[in-house]
Amino acid sequence: MRIGEALRLKLEDAHLDANPPHLSILDTKFGKSRVVVLHPSVADRLRDYAAKRATSLGSNRAEAFLTRVTGKPLRYSTIRRTFIRVIRRAGIASAGAATITLHSFRHSFAVKRLTLWHRAGENVSDLLPHLTVYLGHLDPRDTYWYLTATAELLEAASARMEGHRQEGGEG
Repeated sequence: MRIGEALRLKLEDAHLDANPPHLSILDTKFGKSRVVVLHPSVADRLRDYAAKRATSLGSNRAEAFLTRVTGKPLRYSTIRRTFIRVIRRAGIASAGAATITLHSFRHSFAVKRLTLWHRAGENVSDLLPHLTVYLGHLDPRDTYWYLTATAELLEAASARMEGHRQEGGEG
């Protein structure tokens, strides 16, 4: 999800007890809507958050799913500052290193998903449109910008190509 989509998420958009658990992402960057299916472990964490949210809000009402104890939605600037502090404390970012942003996770996710598909022997070309929809893009061409040639992805693609070459009897 994009950070803006997460911040606009409403309580009724979080379907944590559905099968499968999912989030309804409405009116995205491109004016589309989509469903983001959640891993059970993520759904568990969000259910825990929802319970703590209800307790923390007390009598305060909040439309936003991700909210402050006052009931007002979280602000991007606060999220960004907190993220930077967490990254630095974890020793992930250091002076001179490439800037890590919340958006970086979308890039990492896309590359990891392709790598896993390659490892599993899946037809990545057939699955790329699914990744495109999951990321909220209009066209697979928009998703290519997210892809970085990592050593692991290149090795998986190379092994796949070698397998095709051998199957075809090419020498």
